[in-house]
Amino acid sequence: MNDKFFKLPEERQMQIINSALKVFSKSGYYQTSTLEIAREAGISKGLLFYYFKNKKEMYLFLYEHCINLVLDQINRNRNVEEKDFFEILLRSQRIKCKLMKKYRYIYEFIVKVYMENDQDVIGDIAGFAEPLIKENYRHFFERIDTTKFREGVDISLLFQSLQWCAEGFMRSALSSDKDIDEIDLEFAKVLELYKQNFYKEEFLCTTMNTEKGKTTQ
Repeated sequence: MNDKFFKLPEERQMQIINSALKVFSKSGYYQTSTLEIAREAGISKGLLFYYFKNKKEMYLFLYEHCINLVLDQINRNRNVEEKDFFEILLRSQRIKCKLMKKYRYIYEFIVKVYMENDQDVIGDIAGFAEPLIKENYRHFFERIDTTKFREGVDISLLFQSLQWCAEGFMRSALSSDKDIDEIDLEFAKVLELYKQNFYKEEFLCTTMNTEKGKTTQ
């Protein structure tokens, strides 16, 4: 917990966080300058170092803060009764899109962290992220109804493929400056395409709608 930083007014916190997310997501850890972050946030470099003693501390704070934000929203909005593979993924993606309306660069930053190879931070990233990822992975596969899939489908590989697809899709969509709601609707169509190809026919009577939060019967 960064007590100094969290004593700031929320608006000021948001300004600094979003500025840092923007700069780190574009340049990565090594290439990012704290001076550039300070300028983007409209504060002095000295004041930035008052809240964070160095770039590494700020970077890891941002990463843990972003992951905790995502997990908190997932837990708050989790439908424990939902067992459909694609509906769970759609709900998770929509939570990310909702967060992006407040933290525009949060998804780009998280993806950038996954690709990070700087030895100064990768150990800390893995130590924090891997247990959370494994736990979420376990909970996800405990929930889903695997009987809906066609015979021979490697569900674990499908899940990983969709993660890669989501990362590439989101990077492409964000680089084109698309509206967040437009991104949401387009990804829903991507999931529907996968669903049509991997679910048994009897489970295709209910399809995901391109309108947010709706299904068609």
